[in-house]
Amino acid sequence: MMEKHLAIYLRLSREDVDVKSNSLKDESNGIHSQRLIIRKYVEESPELNNMPSWEFCDDGYTGTNFDRPELQRMLALVRSGEIGCIIVKDLSRFGRNYLEAGDYLEHIFPFLQVRFIAINDHYDSSRYIGTTGGIEVAFRNLIYQRYSQDLSDKVKSAMHMKMAKGKYVTHCPYGYMKKPGVKHEMIPDPVAAPIVQQIFHWTIGGAKSTEIAARLNDCGVPTPQQHKGTVRSDQHSAPMWSHQAVIRIIQDYKYTGAMVNFKCENATIRAKVQRKLDKSQWTVVENSHEPLVTHEEYEKANATLRKPKHTKATRKERVDLVYYCGHCGRRLRRTFGLDEYLSCATRMYQKDTPCARIHWSRTDMEKVVLEAYKAHLAVLGEQYKQNWEAPEKDPLKECRVQQKAISAKLEGLDSKNLSLYEQYRAGDLAKEEFIQKKSALLQEKENLRQELEEQRQDEERLVQEAATEDSGRQALKEAADSLAYSDEQLRQQMYGAIDRVVVFDNDELEIEWKYSGGCFDEKTEI
Repeated sequence: MMEKHLAIYLRLSREDVDVKSNSLKDESNGIHSQRLIIRKYVEESPELNNMPSWEFCDDGYTGTNFDRPELQRMLALVRSGEIGCIIVKDLSRFGRNYLEAGDYLEHIFPFLQVRFIAINDHYDSSRYIGTTGGIEVAFRNLIYQRYSQDLSDKVKSAMHMKMAKGKYVTHCPYGYMKKPGVKHEMIPDPVAAPIVQQIFHWTIGGAKSTEIAARLNDCGVPTPQQHKGTVRSDQHSAPMWSHQAVIRIIQDYKYTGAMVNFKCENATIRAKVQRKLDKSQWTVVENSHEPLVTHEEYEKANATLRKPKHTKATRKERVDLVYYCGHCGRRLRRTFGLDEYLSCATRMYQKDTPCARIHWSRTDMEKVVLEAYKAHLAVLGEQYKQNWEAPEKDPLKECRVQQKAISAKLEGLDSKNLSLYEQYRAGDLAKEEFIQKKSALLQEKENLRQELEEQRQDEERLVQEAATEDSGRQALKEAADSLAYSDEQLRQQMYGAIDRVVVFDNDELEIEWKYSGGCFDEKTEI
């Protein structure tokens, strides 16, 4: 029978930190403090102290949703039956969402026979076996959710007050910088402001946005990202001025000296995607800072921009956005004629770039990629037959067998220790011999405990490896099954297996596959 583990869950988010002083509002919410409270509770509970434990820590994640990596890992182990009890400092550490947290406590955990303990809330689900602690738990969860909502409303209200006064509350646009020693005020940036003014003058003079971007790149002018030092380390392509960057500057009303705020908002607390608001809802305060262009220059520059036809957007999920330039790293753009063509936009903004050699027909590109995908599936199918169909030893099962054997030895040593004491009391063993044998037993017991702890650590590692292995086995099986599909079916699903297609010219490309693991090449060169 699988040994159940005790799951210790810890969480800390920005909600618990005083932003002004960067210190905890409640010191007991700190990760270290949570750990001490829980460990003390476990040590004082004989039924919990004997359980092997795993710790899960989400540091820096909000409790208003369940999108937390360690929480999801813990719940996966709960579903696999390896966790028998979860313990937290209080219910808010598990979650502040009233409905979602309540669903786990009232339905999911009882169904899976998982005990849940919230120490500071004096809640232990074992007290409610056969009944429900519904009203008490629900009321506490509702309070925690209302706390987050109230905090969000207060922050939003304070931000709106600053917006109404013409203060910037997010970031300074390119061309401006923070005023030294003054919060929420900005002044012209002596380096970037002349660039913004030059962009407006070029636009008014009739230059196209692509021509302006090319001029800036030829002159080696740093992009807004480079100027502010916000280039991401995971960015595949080098920063470069583009027509979109130029248009964003021309259309930004802030350069006239007006502050424009509240252009978008979060639909829910800590939503990952903001929604755009209608212009009628924007907060605009004129003469908030020094202008870089006049209102007349702003109107003239925007009058030269092409006015696109506004049609109702129908967002479609595209799975074929995997084609990238092998020289600059940018995603290839699409153009249309008798066929769809893929090329690199860098050639519009830089002269004599090798990116100009890329111009593939979408039809020709997919033919090449499809043949490579078939060969890839053949390799995966063969790998599946060789390695996964044949039964292998289960290292996780062997590890658990070893743990049981060590535990049995430990129990046997307790019996030996008792027997030694009885022999000593009966006078069959001298005191020196008793002490010597007892010391040897204690040393052996300590060695076995250390070995048992190592086996438990190995078990945790093997559990993670088994989950990864199962995912790989399933991927290989699906690949093997796909060998019977038609070309059209394979063309539709091949993008799900491709991480990216790196194109160097019209004769050379490289395919990077999503599935890896050492059993086949992660890249295919053509």
